Amino acid sequence: MDMEVDEEVVLHPMQTEKAFTPTPDYSDYKESFSSTGTPLVIDNGISPAYLPAASDYAGRLSYTPSCSWQCRAGWATEDRPRLVFDNQMAKFRDRKANTSNQYIGNDVYADVLARSNARSAFDGPVMCNPEIMEAVLDYIFIKMGIDADRIAHPLVMTEPVCVPHYNRNLMSELLFESYQVPSVTYGIDSLFSLYANGPEQSKDGIVMSAGHHYTHIIPVSQGKVHLEHAKRISYGGEPASEYMLKLMQMKYPTFPMKMTTTQSELLQMNHCYVAKDYLGELASYEDPEVFKTKDRVVQFPFTAPVIEEKSEEEQARLAAKRKEQGRRLQEQAAKARLEKLIQREQELEQYNGLKNSKMTLKKAEWTEQLKSMGFKEEADLDAAIKTTDAAIRRARNKELGIEEEEKEPPTFPLVDIPDEELSELDRKEKKKQRLLKASHDARMRAKAAKAEETAYQEALAQQDAERREKEPQKWLDDMHARRKELVDKIKAKKQLREQLSDRRSHASQLRMKSIAALASDAPPPKRRRKGQDEDTFGQDDEDWMVYREISRDDDSEDEEEANQLDEYEQQLLKYDPEFLHEHTMNAYTPKNSFLHYYTNGLGPYDPAVGLALDQTYQLHLNVERIRVPEVLFQPGIIGLDQTGLVETVHDILKRFDNQARDRLVQNILVTGGMGQVPGLIDRLDESVRSILPFSPNQKNYRVRKAQDCLLDGWRGAAMVARDGERMGKISVTRQEYEEYGGAYIKEHGLGNAHS
Repeated sequence: MDMEVDEEVVLHPMQTEKAFTPTPDYSDYKESFSSTGTPLVIDNGISPAYLPAASDYAGRLSYTPSCSWQCRAGWATEDRPRLVFDNQMAKFRDRKANTSNQYIGNDVYADVLARSNARSAFDGPVMCNPEIMEAVLDYIFIKMGIDADRIAHPLVMTEPVCVPHYNRNLMSELLFESYQVPSVTYGIDSLFSLYANGPEQSKDGIVMSAGHHYTHIIPVSQGKVHLEHAKRISYGGEPASEYMLKLMQMKYPTFPMKMTTTQSELLQMNHCYVAKDYLGELASYEDPEVFKTKDRVVQFPFTAPVIEEKSEEEQARLAAKRKEQGRRLQEQAAKARLEKLIQREQELEQYNGLKNSKMTLKKAEWTEQLKSMGFKEEADLDAAIKTTDAAIRRARNKELGIEEEEKEPPTFPLVDIPDEELSELDRKEKKKQRLLKASHDARMRAKAAKAEETAYQEALAQQDAERREKEPQKWLDDMHARRKELVDKIKAKKQLREQLSDRRSHASQLRMKSIAALASDAPPPKRRRKGQDEDTFGQDDEDWMVYREISRDDDSEDEEEANQLDEYEQQLLKYDPEFLHEHTMNAYTPKNSFLHYYTNGLGPYDPAVGLALDQTYQLHLNVERIRVPEVLFQPGIIGLDQTGLVETVHDILKRFDNQARDRLVQNILVTGGMGQVPGLIDRLDESVRSILPFSPNQKNYRVRKAQDCLLDGWRGAAMVARDGERMGKISVTRQEYEEYGGAYIKEHGLGNAHS
């Protein structure tokens, strides 16, 4: 596969921290809103904030990064909220300055300690910390110029689906007791978004709200919210960011920088898209041309080392210095070899002196001197004399430049001697020699067979040249067959070598049985009788050295096979136009594998070269771009035991009759932050249409995206707040709060049901 890239790679810089954007103050409250009783709308923000700046999801994407869990607050009479900030608070004590500090919203990003101490009032989508919520509300009222001691404006506030009564009671108690609000209206943000995208169409439909923590599917029929049929998928903006982070950590385990959840959220927002055909899209990534258009290179910041350029004079001086150092090392090595040679000559003289003294000394004295020099018996002394003499001869020949003579073939003198004429030690040595002789004879037979094979191959080469000229196609077929046979042989040997490395494998056990048979004179009896001589072979460590001799791989044979295979492939490359370089056995390398270019891209990548420094700080996003949002359709990818969006919609539709089902499918609205992932609407439109039964009204089926997935929840709440007659019916007044409690709400088509 061709891995070269001709076009320039587009780098996407990675933002390390969220930027600090101060929230403006408003001073027109007294002039415009003080005595008007204008409702105040607060959307607590349970959707991740995606702000797309491009819609071509198949090409290069560019998103304006924003943060999740944004709180939006403003007057009901205006088209947009005045305040948009992160719904969080940081409260800590600076020990150096001996001051207590508190930051709200975007102000948290102005201080390092504040960022590390940021907390939210929400546990998931549910408010659980009234203290932080009170600080956030104080921040809203102060920024909008309202006196926080007594709020004279009705409030419209969003809440999650099926919020527990206890948590709503905390919010109501905070609003009525701490701020003395005249009334409050609760509603579900996704249903407010449905209302904002057409009040006349909000009576029937299905709302898919892909929020920060969860994705909810809520059916609305004839103006009534059927929460008993609503479904939840435990996947949203935050789980998607965590999944992206885990994928990057597994893909780049040695990445030099620590990736944060904020950065993984940016990767998910800026580069993900939904594929119409997930498996087909994955398969298309194998095409290098397609992969070049889908791969995104994210560059993390790094500091390049300063490389000092040296002058020619300094380079010449360093070269002379290296040459002098090399000469000194050679002198030191020669001196060390000479010292070692002298030491060996002295040892050889001592060994020969001890050998010659055997004739003049008593046996006990000579044995004592033998043991004092570290030898157990005379055979060890003879072996040491032979080894030392050979080493001295090799060292002298190397100094004089004399080539070594061919080694004499090994001898096995004890093999032909009967056991009755040998001592116990000699019988033990005889077993070793028998194993070594069998191995040596086998190598000699193999060498002779290889010599015959070489002569035969030379004759075949001459015949092949003649056949190639007379019958080229038949010669090519024969060459392919021979290459395949040799490749199968090399793979079989490689597989056998891997099996032999495992002691418990069948091949390894058969090999040990063969070795045991060679090591014994005869097959062992089934039951050893009392008094029978016991085989002690293997008790000493030296006995096991024989296995090392037997298991020595014949590297020359493997090299000849590799050379023969290379010759076949070279001839095929030369004479067969259909046989390409990627068809050769060694064409597959880690650097041109799919795994390599999924991780490092199609361009050149070599950490040993200086250009790889910036590549070390790069992330390549490719399959992750479609895998992260695909969880909405296949939650099993991350281990969720839930059905995807399409199956969930199908399950909800089965709970309604045919007429209601026809009305629901005519208005499927996608809202929430993840609703802006490119390709989601097209995938839903095609997938949901495929599960619908045939109906004459199916032509009216429609899946649409909210006009503004982020602000439509606030805009819908503001539209409801401007309807004074409706507000009077659905608002909970202070008197009703004191009479019925904080969990009390009035049912309406845009909120939770009272139970």
